[in-house]
Amino acid sequence: MTELHDTRAATGARARGGGWAVAAVVTCQLMLMVDGVIVTVALPYIRDEFGLSAVGLSWVVSAYALAFAGFLLVSGRLGTMFGPRRVLLAGAAVFVVASAAGGLAPTGELLIAARAVQGVGAALAGPAIMVLLVANTDEGPQRLRAMSWFIIGSSLGSCLGLVAGGVLTVALDWRWVMLINVPVGAAVIAGTVAFVRDADRTPGRLDVPGAIASAVTMVALVHGLTRAGQEGWGDPVVLGSLVLALMALVVLIAVESRAAHPVVPLRLLAGARRAVPYAGMLLVPAMMIGFFTFSVLFLQDVRHFDALEAGIAYLPWGASVIIGARLVPVLIARIGSRMAITLGTTLGLVGLVAFALLAADAPLWVGVLVPCFVFGFVAPLFFTPASAEIMAAAGAEDAGAAAGLFQSMQQLGGAIGVATLTAVFTDRAAAGTESAMETAMLASTAFGACLLVLVLATPAFTGQRPAPTPA
Repeated sequence: MTELHDTRAATGARARGGGWAVAAVVTCQLMLMVDGVIVTVALPYIRDEFGLSAVGLSWVVSAYALAFAGFLLVSGRLGTMFGPRRVLLAGAAVFVVASAAGGLAPTGELLIAARAVQGVGAALAGPAIMVLLVANTDEGPQRLRAMSWFIIGSSLGSCLGLVAGGVLTVALDWRWVMLINVPVGAAVIAGTVAFVRDADRTPGRLDVPGAIASAVTMVALVHGLTRAGQEGWGDPVVLGSLVLALMALVVLIAVESRAAHPVVPLRLLAGARRAVPYAGMLLVPAMMIGFFTFSVLFLQDVRHFDALEAGIAYLPWGASVIIGARLVPVLIARIGSRMAITLGTTLGLVGLVAFALLAADAPLWVGVLVPCFVFGFVAPLFFTPASAEIMAAAGAEDAGAAAGLFQSMQQLGGAIGVATLTAVFTDRAAAGTESAMETAMLASTAFGACLLVLVLATPAFTGQRPAPTPA
């Protein structure tokens, strides 16, 4: 009787607060994604005020990225132990306090420290967002709609961050790119307390050796890949970071195979059905970062757009992300997740190739606007069903670890894309800037092509079609 009452209470909680709960956690995701890029627009102003060197200025960005990547896997396990709602609230609170400290920082060193603490707060909150989306929605169309909003927040966050950073820096002061997080974060905390239902906890101790090994692996990998994009693959620091990452990964696998409550349960990757979505979380960000990194340069250096015109050129991309996210639940119901992912990846490849080959000489709408629109469908048509598949396969016990792992894959994918494609660009630079950028964008299609091969070669991957939505 008690179990029946609890089930009805949980269903009632989702019915009453599900929409507001989704809004609260998606806003948190949007805030984290915006903050990853919003500070980049303000870097010249930060340099002028604090007199930072080029290396010091790079750490304003890198401190956040490294702390975020390093604590993601640990955070997933903490959410399982203490409850994702509690961990999200703690992460949001740390993020808000660090944002205020960064906005008021009197020196560049304190700003960099605040950015690192921001990254820790973001890592605490990040995996809990996906777990709470699952806990506050019913499986089926409602959950897919929530996932689609999550993808909209994630995908549009970077663009919004660039725009908001420029507006705040010019209209007010660079410090507002940090301080704006205080009211937004306070709203997230209030919304989470009021509407978000917690997920079940799994008691157990923290796997400290696994936590240390996972943090070293992620930080060393992201640092090595990021520096490789700047200094080249032969740089001693790059090689040292990658060797350290490999050693830490070997230790991590050995430790996690014997741990009672692992930070990274190896069963999450057992079998193609489980492993392929994680591989996609690595490959799609690598492809997307290749497009955005070099298309921005292409628009400004080849078509001579200013920063505002380049930003406006991506509006069709934002439109297709929103359209795709709203259509994806219907698509999955009709053709299944596997075909939706195949369609989205194919459209992404078509848009990317069209931009690379046509953007220089074709009319604006043919060479830029239409390719951007077509490319935008890859994000919702891949990330929505793949995220749902990962969380469904993980189950309640491993939900936090799964969310942390796939977000870690996304961070690595972006770093791999930048490092690899920068090397391609550098190798072709002698042939001219336009040719080098075109080659780099075409090379980024290799990531999407690999995903297509994996999905099509794995019939079991997301092979089950959900039941049609009742008319």
